[in-house]
Amino acid sequence: MDRFCCSMCTSRVFLFFFVLFGPFLSMAQEKDSVAKIELSGFVELYYGYDFDDNTSGSRYPFLFSHNRKNKVAVNLALIKASFESGRFRANLALQQGTYPQDNYSAEPKALRWIHEANLGYALNTEKNVWLDVGVMPSHIGFESAISTENLTLSRSIIAENSPYFETGAKLSWQKNERWYFAFLYLNGWQRIQSIPGRNNPSFGTQASFAPSEKVLFNWSTFLGTDQSKEAGTYLFFSDFYVDWKPAVSWHLIAGLDVGKRTLLLDADRNWWGTSLILQRRFTKSFASAIRYEYYHDPFQAIAPSNVNEGIQTSGLSINTDWKIGQLLTFRLEGRWLQAPSEFNLGLDSGSSSNFFLLGSLAVNLNN
Repeated sequence: MDRFCCSMCTSRVFLFFFVLFGPFLSMAQEKDSVAKIELSGFVELYYGYDFDDNTSGSRYPFLFSHNRKNKVAVNLALIKASFESGRFRANLALQQGTYPQDNYSAEPKALRWIHEANLGYALNTEKNVWLDVGVMPSHIGFESAISTENLTLSRSIIAENSPYFETGAKLSWQKNERWYFAFLYLNGWQRIQSIPGRNNPSFGTQASFAPSEKVLFNWSTFLGTDQSKEAGTYLFFSDFYVDWKPAVSWHLIAGLDVGKRTLLLDADRNWWGTSLILQRRFTKSFASAIRYEYYHDPFQAIAPSNVNEGIQTSGLSINTDWKIGQLLTFRLEGRWLQAPSEFNLGLDSGSSSNFFLLGSLAVNLNN
């Protein structure tokens, strides 16, 4: 019965997006005979060994990617179709793995298949002003759900506790090669389905400045909520990062997140975190990176915990990457977390520190 229901839900997802995309794709074909369709895929297997806990299951409650320990698992299996013709574009990507299991747990099962589902229309002939609507990658942060796009195998704690994806409408303007701006109207903080109950809208902004090909400054914000109107809580969030490539073989990213949760009947709760990543590429096929990070959320304003304590931890990780041929990437990472007490890691584990070894084999398929 469960398989039948799952099959029915998946069929409805496909039917819904066929109906949604169809008219726009037909219009695009009529206006411009040149249509570009791209198909791509991504599959990542991983194994993580916890030196402080040899049981299987999930790791810390504030980590959502590569979050299984002492077992082989699929983090993300993804297939994506992209369409572009004239002033229209569309993306549809379906997914499975432990990443959607952990990140989409608040969504109905049918919607957990959706990695991307969006339509875009260029509002001018230069195609530098776009209106995109649907499920989109988050405008916040410098790390993607696709691990091979990141300098490190695991995501930083600041990235894990900010949205991976968002649903709504985005108005963007690529002013020139240096400046990019975007304004977003959103369902909420990492949501596909609207928040149950009465809702207030959420908003986002993004501004990027690239003074040269080597440097990028990005500032993204979120103003809204992750709960219904009755809860009386609002989120104010700012993400800033610098992406610098001083030489062909060096890559440095530094990020800072600051957030505030306002409460109707309680004091405001603030959180902040930072991440600094330095990568050295030795050859086209071999690279290594080191990351320092710190996260401070003493009142569980945004990062979940399984005990009555907030998350406060610093971390250090070392990452090594091997590109094997055109399709395969093997990555190995050692990650160490240290907290003031055992409870500040979100678990009653009996230890205030943790060392975790993570290995990954990823396949990238592009047409």
